[in-house]
Amino acid sequence: MSRYVHEVIEATTTSTPDAIAVQTGEATLTYRELDTRANRIAHHLRAAGVGPESVVGVLLSRGPDTLPCLLGIWKAGGSHLPLDAGLPADRLNYMLETSGARLIVTEGTLAERVGEGYEGEFIHLDRARTEIAGLPGTAPDASAVRDPADVKDEGRKHRLAYTLFTSGSTGRPKGVQIGQYALLNLLFSMRQHYGCKPEHVWLAATPLSFDISTAEMYLPLISGGRVVLADDEVSNDPADQLKLIDNAGVTHVQATPAGWKLLLAAGLGRRPLVGVTSGEECSLPLARDLRSRLDTLFNQYGPTETTVWSHVWDVVPDPESIVLGRPLPNYRTYVLDAAQQPVPVGVAGEVYIAGAGTARGYVGRPGLTAERFVPEPFGGPPGSRMYRSGDLGRFRSDGDLEFLGRIDFQVKIRGYRIELGEIEELLLTHPGVRDAVVVAREDANGEKWLAAYVVSDRPDGEAELDQAELRDHLAASLPSYMVPAAFMMLAAMPLSPTGKLDRTALPAPGRTALVTDREYVAPRNRTEQLLVDTCVEVLGVAEVGVRDRLTDLGADSMRIVHVMTAARRAGLELTLRMLLDSETIEDLAVALDGGTPNEGDESDEGATPVKFTTASRSALSAPEVAEAMVTHGVPGAVVALLRDGQLVGVQAYGTRNAETGAPVTLRTRFQAGSISKHVTAFAVLRLVDQGVLDLDADIDGYLSDRKAPRAIGGSLLTLRHLLSNTAGLSQTSSAWWRPDETMPELSAVLDDVWAEHEPGAFFRKAGSQWAMVEQLLLDVTGHEFQELAAELVFRPLGMRDSTFLPPPVMDRSVPQDLAVGHDQQARGLLGGYRLRPVHAGSGLWSTPADLAQLAVEIRQAHLGLSGLLSATSVGAMLTEAFPGSFYGLGTVVDGSSADPDVGHGGQTAGYRALTSMQLGSGNGCVVMTNSDNGKQVHKAVAALLGRELEVAAD
Repeated sequence: MSRYVHEVIEATTTSTPDAIAVQTGEATLTYRELDTRANRIAHHLRAAGVGPESVVGVLLSRGPDTLPCLLGIWKAGGSHLPLDAGLPADRLNYMLETSGARLIVTEGTLAERVGEGYEGEFIHLDRARTEIAGLPGTAPDASAVRDPADVKDEGRKHRLAYTLFTSGSTGRPKGVQIGQYALLNLLFSMRQHYGCKPEHVWLAATPLSFDISTAEMYLPLISGGRVVLADDEVSNDPADQLKLIDNAGVTHVQATPAGWKLLLAAGLGRRPLVGVTSGEECSLPLARDLRSRLDTLFNQYGPTETTVWSHVWDVVPDPESIVLGRPLPNYRTYVLDAAQQPVPVGVAGEVYIAGAGTARGYVGRPGLTAERFVPEPFGGPPGSRMYRSGDLGRFRSDGDLEFLGRIDFQVKIRGYRIELGEIEELLLTHPGVRDAVVVAREDANGEKWLAAYVVSDRPDGEAELDQAELRDHLAASLPSYMVPAAFMMLAAMPLSPTGKLDRTALPAPGRTALVTDREYVAPRNRTEQLLVDTCVEVLGVAEVGVRDRLTDLGADSMRIVHVMTAARRAGLELTLRMLLDSETIEDLAVALDGGTPNEGDESDEGATPVKFTTASRSALSAPEVAEAMVTHGVPGAVVALLRDGQLVGVQAYGTRNAETGAPVTLRTRFQAGSISKHVTAFAVLRLVDQGVLDLDADIDGYLSDRKAPRAIGGSLLTLRHLLSNTAGLSQTSSAWWRPDETMPELSAVLDDVWAEHEPGAFFRKAGSQWAMVEQLLLDVTGHEFQELAAELVFRPLGMRDSTFLPPPVMDRSVPQDLAVGHDQQARGLLGGYRLRPVHAGSGLWSTPADLAQLAVEIRQAHLGLSGLLSATSVGAMLTEAFPGSFYGLGTVVDGSSADPDVGHGGQTAGYRALTSMQLGSGNGCVVMTNSDNGKQVHKAVAALLGRELEVAAD
């Protein structure tokens, strides 16, 4: 097989250039347009150094650029590494480093998800759109990137197509490398089996980080059909997917069994569809239900290591059992015993899979590759290998393969492959954990969920190890679906008579193992009682309280469907949308009854505004903001409103600490993240006006005990470069420190900084630039950074509640009214907040009222009316310094509208902040929240102001 997948699609383009190839939202691409756009991206990537064996990270929203980008990477000779923006930065950086990816294709602000640990380059498709459009629409020279004919290694004989990371039992995820030959064999096999035709329309709603997404996207394209690519919002909403299926004329739908259950709950009904179920075991009742509603149903099986699928079974009407079926063309399957010898038909053994779909192995893991990919002694060409799947199976007398479970502790939950050992290894790295075990438990409906059992290693007298601390520890490195729902603290692990862990003796988790930050509140009316009874029945948790979060009770996107079904049996007209939009049982009861939870009950303090300073209440309507907070689990927020260049209103909502319920006040301080840079730039520019500093002088003239790093060309490095994010310096560590941890000193941070590019050549946000600014200010003025900021910014502007001092050393004359940071599940961070050593870039604590005063002064300076900052300096601050960057000096500048918008975004662990003001009208807002979900409040405020606020954060 000498062709690559993109070359087969090119052949389709030649035969049907004007047929619709891709539809996403309202946009469509013909085959000719798809090919042309992919070719131009390929030329751009070639110029960036992409070639054979290059791994390119793909961090994009699902949209019109997705498929042109993926095909463009292949046309350039490279392979792609799908990156999920929802993963922790540490995990993304591990994937990038392990795979050898030195380039990421991205857009918007998604690059910020990677953090500062990544040392490679970015290509921003949105910013490079004009440049890419000017490149040739024909394919780049393919002869330069053909596979060499003399490669002896069978695993590397065909070009790498993609790398996908799966959970690893040793505590590290595994990067599976799949070649073009393997993928094309899979696609050709499925094209034949499905009888694919140009009139077929496939729904593509699976994340790119799932290998089954490749079948959804490329199978129709090699057949002349159409891909309907669901965007990020639709791909997460089953009701919207059904609308898309109907409106776009979709004929083929692939989903995991969990995904099919969601579609059923959303009202799938009877539809003329070809359905595919894969990714995890399909139950017999589900298969029967789906088969009765669809024209055809296929059950597909295959590990990621054998390229998406290796087996297929056509589900018969009203089946008696579920099987995996027969191997696809060019696959060979064996069921072997512990000595790797074949077992008789009907006898259970481990499933081994060989053939054209076998992966190269695991990138950077030769030992693991050798362990899992073993020589194939029973057939195949010389040097062929077979993959040890770890699945237990047997051949039936009719030749079909039957799945019997796992021989190890790998599990699949909602289609996600999870090695329990990876979670256990990470738990054991916590200094307070002596022993840890993670198990997958099943509820009454057969849905799996994770529970962790932990033995503490903390001495008597120290604070007890709590669940929030362990959740935070895991969430910093693991995707959300791998963080257990329950944590049980044990004095010791139960052991069998032989001294081994007795997993069967691990106790079933109760409410206290799931809900840690809320007191029990009993149901107060009939609706709440029915909902509580339903959750007890479905989720198996005793003593469910009405203010318990459904997610804490283990009601993930799949188990929530069973809650809905049981509630309907109880006579409640509960919809899937109600469940997805509600946080607690109390919220559900309100959604069902249309009133307050209990008219005689005292309402929750966290849902009511504390104070409003002016009459402009309509612009900051409490219900809309409070609704966004409840929906997205944001404990507290403060919003300041600017009109005609003046602060006209401030309103506080909710609690500064979800655990204590202490209300947010107008003087509650929040972490401001990168808004710190906004303040720092203002201070620097004041010193420029005073003649103390020069924006365009070599900074070596200001530094006392060190010299600035120099690139090969030795160009001057200036303050203007530092403040505009164009200094070309390396990234600093992306780590945050808890209050009880010792951070590096500023000097230590700078010791690890070097020059990667000539100043002014690239725009890239890096903490090193702001570390250099802070050191320069210290050397020039002799004042600590907080003292300087107070002198140049805070005191002149009356910003009485702003400081760069961390909470333990804040001015005690100021009330210590601090907001505690909260994660996406509304859990308070262990220690309350996180810190970084570079104050100038991320150390600010402030209030919306204070930051509004800064915005007012910047606009006054723009109008030539400021006594603090000159029109020349503010002009530099508010002018985009690098084409397409949207950044001035420490300021985000959006001049795309008639009334330019300026401000900054701030993002730290547990906090989200925003400042935004239109220079002409002087209208804008400042929003500060104590939650990782705070951007949802930003959106709510923006909607009330009739604007879209998209400001880059850290």
